[in-house]
Amino acid sequence: MKIDNINQNIKNSGYYSQRQNKIQKHQVGFTSNIPQATIEKEINALNPTILKGINKLKNNIGEFQDICINALGTGLLAPIFIKYNPLSKTDEDTRTYSAWRQPLSALLAIATQGLFTIPIVSKINSMANEGALNLDCNKTPFKDKDYAMHIMKKLHPGLSKQQREALADEYLAKQDENLVNTLRKENTVYYTIKGQTEPVKISPEKYTEILNKTVESMLSDEEKRLKVCNDIKLTKRIERSEFYRNNYDTSKNLLNEVEAKINSTDDIKEITKFLKNKHKELKKAKADKQLLDMLTETRIIGSAGKDKMLEKVKRMQGHVEKYKGLTSKDQVVEAVNASISERINEHKDSIEFLNKVKKAIAENKTVNDIEEMFKLKIKEAKNANKEFRLADKVFSKEVANKLKELTKKHIDGVKRIATLAGALIILPISCDLLNRIYPRFMDIAFPKLSSKKHNNESKELVDKATKNSEVK
Repeated sequence: MKIDNINQNIKNSGYYSQRQNKIQKHQVGFTSNIPQATIEKEINALNPTILKGINKLKNNIGEFQDICINALGTGLLAPIFIKYNPLSKTDEDTRTYSAWRQPLSALLAIATQGLFTIPIVSKINSMANEGALNLDCNKTPFKDKDYAMHIMKKLHPGLSKQQREALADEYLAKQDENLVNTLRKENTVYYTIKGQTEPVKISPEKYTEILNKTVESMLSDEEKRLKVCNDIKLTKRIERSEFYRNNYDTSKNLLNEVEAKINSTDDIKEITKFLKNKHKELKKAKADKQLLDMLTETRIIGSAGKDKMLEKVKRMQGHVEKYKGLTSKDQVVEAVNASISERINEHKDSIEFLNKVKKAIAENKTVNDIEEMFKLKIKEAKNANKEFRLADKVFSKEVANKLKELTKKHIDGVKRIATLAGALIILPISCDLLNRIYPRFMDIAFPKLSSKKHNNESKELVDKATKNSEVK
């Protein structure tokens, strides 16, 4: 099998072969854009180890992780409360014997209920990528990285993992490009249904819902930013600007040093390391918090690239020059109010525009029509020498991302239900194993404690612990 054999799947779920000539006439190239998967990979690489771990957990949390977390609590916390329960009338050995049941119960829960969920989740992922689930859970227009890697492994078993990963990234980038082009040129989404040769279009009602939810998310973001401007930004901007006014040389020298470092290399990690070390140096010297915050803000923006860091520094340099000539805090407050007022108006303008987009969707305007609205708005803003806050937004890509997000939520819901059902099915087996293994384990590991198991009080306590474990 060759890579050409799966081009039909890459090209939006099999439909590409039927409409290749039509799309090529109008194809919009995206070869200069960096694939989202690559950007996410680079950004995550810049994060500290703990953030990488949290991000990985966030992206993979599910019923199995829930079981592990619950088991950890059962295995570590419950024994403490059983052994050191001041209200218990039993002796210490009996409480210890009972307490050991909890860690064993936790291990069995992971081994039976936990591991039982892995093939369930894997099967659901596979079915979603193959189009074996309903359209709400169908990922054929945007198959995930794991599935792409699986395909590349089957097609190219002789390649290394790194080589297959490069092919998978190319696969995903082409897939995303085609999805965006389909939204623009045909104003729809095509799905592949397992067992069917013809692709299926998303329903008009569902498509309109996706468009509306995309705009609602953008509106929500702008409204939150507007609220920040009104409630928070004014105070912080006044504090920073007053610091610039009173500490011109210190601020200017630091920003010039940071700018020189950014311009000296294209290695984001090197720049980030410099900013971290500079932050430590200034903190040790008990420097003003504003200087530390300037470094932190620049370092965080590094996840978006060197150019964004440089843009941030130049903006701060402009503010330093702007406020150095002011002679009082009152003048600073007046200048900041004017600046914030301008930003507030920009947010309000964006909100007004997005409401027009929402109205256009109600009038059955296409994604391409809406992107033309964006272009016209950007042109009007430039002619008026104003900034349009949504100038960097590509509506078709926003729609594609919203579709992926909503599909993921539906699939996660299916996984939750399926794995919960599986855990309930396996629960009687877990309890039976516990009742069989626990006495034998205690006989071998703690024979002295085990000799007390026939004591009536111990038996009652163990039975009680068994019931509590089964309830959990």
